[in-house]
Amino acid sequence: MKNRLLTKSLTTVVASALLAGSALFASTVMAADMKRVAISTIVEVPALVATKDGLIQGLKEGGYEVGKNLEIDYQSANGKMDTQLQIAKKFIGDRPDLLLPITTPTSQAMIAGNHDIPVVFTTVTDPVKAQLITQYIQPGGNVTGVSDAAPIAAQLELFKRIVPGLKKIGFIYNPGLDSAAASLAWMQEEGAKMGIEVVESPSPTGNEVLAATKRLIGKVDAIYVPNDTTVIAGLAAIVKIGQETKTPVFTGEPSDVASGPVASVGVNYFEIGRMGGLMAAQVLDGKSPGEIDAIIAYKTMDKFVIAVNLAAAEKMGVTIPQDIIDSAQDVFK
Repeated sequence: MKNRLLTKSLTTVVASALLAGSALFASTVMAADMKRVAISTIVEVPALVATKDGLIQGLKEGGYEVGKNLEIDYQSANGKMDTQLQIAKKFIGDRPDLLLPITTPTSQAMIAGNHDIPVVFTTVTDPVKAQLITQYIQPGGNVTGVSDAAPIAAQLELFKRIVPGLKKIGFIYNPGLDSAAASLAWMQEEGAKMGIEVVESPSPTGNEVLAATKRLIGKVDAIYVPNDTTVIAGLAAIVKIGQETKTPVFTGEPSDVASGPVASVGVNYFEIGRMGGLMAAQVLDGKSPGEIDAIIAYKTMDKFVIAVNLAAAEKMGVTIPQDIIDSAQDVFK
């Protein structure tokens, strides 16, 4: 009887040990299969939030889902570059499997001091000018990503339809941002082809947006606000002056039209993020970023997003043609 009880006890102990070992093994395997990525952006505005959401969707489509085999550490710098540098330092020290920076300054911060953690950037206007990569095709190294360069030619065509006499357009930007400087150069190039002069008005800080806007009044037929986080932060002030002086305000990002500009045509930022997420999944699968071609998003898109604001047009003294309204994805009244 004693022997039977002893045998039963030993069997129970062995079974428990086996179960515990199996659980530990499963936990170890799960931990080994779990990938960690770090996402950051300089500031949270609609386009950049959409980019982040698209990144997560692209990762999911590529086989990596939060709660299953993916952990995400997301942090915003709230518009402060010193905070962005601190976030970059923390992320690099944490040694994630992949860094996913959104915007040019964030990407530059993540690459500085990082020699081996793979990087897939998104929403970077000119990654070559920003020195993130040296070329789009097979960029080499450990960096690739998606450019959100605006379809400048399409934008100017739209603006001319709304302001038929458009000859001079003001361009407010932060000259310290590589992305904004690149957009200015492209608009000058496309504007020259269409007989439109681009009048630049620098705003190195958010506090100078108002003065930069006032400098343009009476000198231009319309004002353009590029995808420049410094200037977009002061968009309300630009719109107010546009209304007071009947100077139409246009933006490079359709989602900003809800805040008072007349119109925009641009790229879908969720789709930009999704493209980046699919690239990120390839890297997590083991492919080197340098072997993945960087993408200029608008060149891969069949159509662009058009947004118009009818109330803004009325306040700024212009009329949006009906065919543009009919083709717009977003019509704000």
